Amino acid sequence: MSDQEMINVDNITFTYPDGHEVLKGLSCKVYKGEKVALIGPNGAGKSTLMSHLNGVQLASEGRVLIDGVEVNKESLKDIRRRVGIVFQDPDDQLFCPTVFDDVAFGPLNLGLPRDEIELRVDEALKVVGLEGFKERSSFHLSFGERKRLALATVLSYQPEILVFDEPSTNMDPLNRRKLIKWLKESDKTILLCTHDLDIALEVCDRCLMLTDGKIIAEGPTQKMLYDRSFLEENKLELPLALMTHELLHGILHTQDMDDVHRDIISKFLHAHRHAHGPDGHEHVHLHVHGHGHEHLHEHPDDEHFHSHDEHTHDHDGHVGVPHSHENNDGHHHHGDHDHDHDHDHDHDHDHDHDHDHDHDHDEKHEHSQDDVEHKSP
Repeated sequence: MSDQEMINVDNITFTYPDGHEVLKGLSCKVYKGEKVALIGPNGAGKSTLMSHLNGVQLASEGRVLIDGVEVNKESLKDIRRRVGIVFQDPDDQLFCPTVFDDVAFGPLNLGLPRDEIELRVDEALKVVGLEGFKERSSFHLSFGERKRLALATVLSYQPEILVFDEPSTNMDPLNRRKLIKWLKESDKTILLCTHDLDIALEVCDRCLMLTDGKIIAEGPTQKMLYDRSFLEENKLELPLALMTHELLHGILHTQDMDDVHRDIISKFLHAHRHAHGPDGHEHVHLHVHGHGHEHLHEHPDDEHFHSHDEHTHDHDGHVGVPHSHENNDGHHHHGDHDHDHDHDHDHDHDHDHDHDHDHDHDEKHEHSQDDVEHKSP
């Protein structure tokens, strides 16, 4: 990760004209190329913080720096070229008669030549899956299409930093998956303000928890979003993927079912992703377990984050696996990653347990919050 600070929010406060204080000494940093999730309950101040990043609102106290440039009235033109914000409601940023005009608005204001503007419009519409829509009226598109168009209007002027407010809201599953793929592949600095913790888990390496106008904790996404107690204390829930994982574990180990259904659930829960070689190509490696892992968990009810940093495996790039804990029987079970690949690979492993396959990685599970920084009130 680069040590270049693209966003530096330094102890800002903000109070609306009616006297309501929203931001209360908030500080955070986002570095070049990072993908960071900003999460928190409704009313925490996420949208207000977003509006400070391109000068829509200016802090009452403290300061915001974008790539070293302080956000103030004198720097607004420069700041808004560097920071692109995609709002939750696309109608907040669509106002031209045609799709082409909306997407061309940013490049046109940059003074670019006509051929460059047309090229950027075509590229942006292709990214969001709206090729062939240039002559359509923006106001006659569906909400999901307008949502994608709003993203295209920002991409066309090529800002260095992208800030998203609930990017996946009202997107159909296919276009949501396309958005996730684009976000993961983008080399932009990205801040996702979202309640969709599944997209945060898949896209972002780091999380900021904003509650009551302050960042109360920050750390690796896989540590923060695996902690049910921590999330519920802040009026959030586990990502749906992890909730599904826990539910299926409970069904697998507590309910009677035929072998076919048991095998289906086992395969789902034990799909491991492996990366091999210098190009990091990936494939699915399924492990079918006919029973639960008999690891006793000494503190099933304690709050903790999981650390998968000490997993060892014959293949570089082994990805840590989600876990659930069955509080009623004390068993410590293993979870899943479900990425598809069309290459077949054979693996020969050894494992300490009696499984239906040979497996060769000793998994060490730490219950640690070392990488998660909790802020003092």
